[in-house]
Amino acid sequence: MMRKYNRYSMLLYPNRTLYLGIDAPPGVFHYPVIRTERIDSSELREALGIWDRCTHAIFTSKNGVRHWPGNFHGKQTVAIGETTAKEIGGRGASAPWIAPEATQEGVAALLATLDLDGAFLLYPRSKLARPFLAEYLKAENLSHYGFDLYDTVFQRPEPVPELADFDEIIFTSSSTVHAFFQIFSSVPRRIALTSIGPITKKTLEEYFFARI
Repeated sequence: MMRKYNRYSMLLYPNRTLYLGIDAPPGVFHYPVIRTERIDSSELREALGIWDRCTHAIFTSKNGVRHWPGNFHGKQTVAIGETTAKEIGGRGASAPWIAPEATQEGVAALLATLDLDGAFLLYPRSKLARPFLAEYLKAENLSHYGFDLYDTVFQRPEPVPELADFDEIIFTSSSTVHAFFQIFSSVPRRIALTSIGPITKKTLEEYFFARI
């Protein structure tokens, strides 16, 4: 749940960290600038129809796990990172394989080590997902079904925090970078900007480089 913002409430969060992602750890001020919504589409219905045929499922975010309405019984799963793996475990699945790096490239590197002869993979993804993994699956001629399971939506919760009240801002995805700068035009130089993952870091760096 997002904490209601006011100047007095900041006394409760002495680390003065503004967290922009969907799920916030303890001790930070949570200001989620995005949310996700499942896409109820014919592709989703088709995916549910072929689920029994699938031997493996690839999840590149915890949101993909949350929005997948099917069960996980008897499926081998591939997770992009520890957080996604934990979400899969919470759905009653057996321990997933975890990519050595929490990127699509890391997932591809993991898949290259698995025996996928005769496998049929399900790849539910974000509508905003980078194309790398989808292109890899095609290039390697791996039998799979990929589709857009959920979308990431910008939101502007009110009241908007005063950036002067914070010492650090944590960006959890490229979407949070883009959403943040739809709300705030600039960032005080003294504030530390922390990005989670190499893709988020690259997006943040590109954003500032483009405005030099």
